[in-house]
Amino acid sequence: MGMATGNQLRMQHSTLLAHIDPLDDVMESIRRHPNFDDAALRYIENVIAWRKSLGRFNRVGTNIGFHIVNYAMYLHFAGRIGANEHGATFSAMLEICEQRKQCGGRALRTVLAVLGALGYLRSEYSPHDRRIRTYVPSDRLIQQAADIYGYAMGVIDELLPGSRYKETIETDPAFLWQIIAKSGRVIVEDGVQITEHFPELNAIISQAGGLPTTISLANAQLRGTPFPSQRELAKSFTVSTSQVRSIVNALPERGLITLAADGSIADAQPLIDQHKGLIARELALHVKYALGLEERFLHPAL
Repeated sequence: MGMATGNQLRMQHSTLLAHIDPLDDVMESIRRHPNFDDAALRYIENVIAWRKSLGRFNRVGTNIGFHIVNYAMYLHFAGRIGANEHGATFSAMLEICEQRKQCGGRALRTVLAVLGALGYLRSEYSPHDRRIRTYVPSDRLIQQAADIYGYAMGVIDELLPGSRYKETIETDPAFLWQIIAKSGRVIVEDGVQITEHFPELNAIISQAGGLPTTISLANAQLRGTPFPSQRELAKSFTVSTSQVRSIVNALPERGLITLAADGSIADAQPLIDQHKGLIARELALHVKYALGLEERFLHPAL
C-alpha cells in the first residue's frame, strides 16, 4: 500500500475528531462558569449591533459567506506569521471548501466577487510569485474582524478578570493575526467544527439573515422584552421580510422555538441554549488553541 497523502491524513484526522471532540471539555467548563451567562448576554448585544452595521451584506451574508471570509483571513494571516507562503489564493480556499463539503468553485467565485464588490477583499499578485493572485483582507474587513474577535476576548476577560485580551486586540495588530491564524489552523487542517456542531441551528444560520434573526429572538427572551416582529427584523438587518418569514417558520420544525395557539412565539429557550452553546464553543476554540488557557478553565483551582 502507498503512503497516505496530506489530504487523506487530514481527512482521517477529521474523522477521528468527529468521535473525540477536542473542544467539548473546555466548552462545558466555559458554559458552567458563574460569569458566563452575563458575559454571553453582552456578547449577544454586541453581535446584534455589529450585524445591524453590516447593512446590505446581511442579504448575502450566509454562513458560507462568513466561512469564506474566515478562510481568507486565516490564509492571509498565516502568511503573516510565516505559516503559509502565498496567502489566500483561490485554489487554497477551494481546497478548504471542498474538504469541508461547503461549496464548489462556481459558488466560491460568486462569493469572492460579492466580497470584492462590498469592499471586504481585494485581489493582488502574490509577492512571491507574480503568476499567482491572492485575496487580501481590506482595512475595513480587518477592523470588523478586530471588533468581532474583540467581543469574544471581552467575554474571556470577564471569565478571567485582569486578562485584558480585548485591550490587547485593540492595540496590537499582531495579536489579532495570531488568534486568527492559530484558531483557523485547527478548523482548516484538523476539521474542528464550530457552527456545524449545532446542526439544527447551523441549518438556520446558513441562510441569509439567519443569524441576526435567531440571535435577536434569543436576546428578546433573555431581556424579557417582546419578540421583534418579522418586519422589524427585516428593517433592522436590511433583509427582506420574506427571508425573515422563511427563517422564523423553520424554527418550530427544528425545535428551536415554541408557538402559541395564535401562531406567535411563546418560548425561545432552545434557541437561547443553542446560541449560548455556540458562544462557549467559539471561546473554547480560542482558549485552547490561540491563547493556551485550557488548564485555567479545566482546573480553575490550580
